[in-house]
Amino acid sequence: MMITERSKSVIPFRPADAASVGEGSFYLDMIVWLNGDRVTIGDRVGFNYGCYVNGYGGLTIGDRSIFGPYTMIHTANHEMDLGSPIQDQGWASGHVTVGPDCWIGMGVSILPGVTIGEGCVIGAGSVVAKDLPDFSIAVGNPAKVIRDRKAAS
Repeated sequence: MMITERSKSVIPFRPADAASVGEGSFYLDMIVWLNGDRVTIGDRVGFNYGCYVNGYGGLTIGDRSIFGPYTMIHTANHEMDLGSPIQDQGWASGHVTVGPDCWIGMGVSILPGVTIGEGCVIGAGSVVAKDLPDFSIAVGNPAKVIRDRKAAS
């Protein structure tokens, strides 16, 4: 299937898709959406094509935040004790918070337990492993703040 500007679908989130769904929130064509009952979505939140979201450890997304194609949000990791196989050990969860008015670039990975502050911009392909303060511009693996949006104005 080819998705073009004319054929892509903007699909509104339904109330049953998450613990709370804000007005006007949507995704494009195809996303993987797991444990939605542990996800809170603000108003006008948008997910582009191919995103992977697992709300297992809890996820809160502020109003007007947008996610580029192939963004991944992880809210849990495998336990890693040496006493038994990893697949038998369960999960260590970590709530993720994305503040309002954030732009998460294409292919960004957000790891468990991270808080991304209000108004942040995360560059394409970045791996967010630690909290980011409000109005940060962050890039890289691991993502590092390269500029404050308020200072850049």
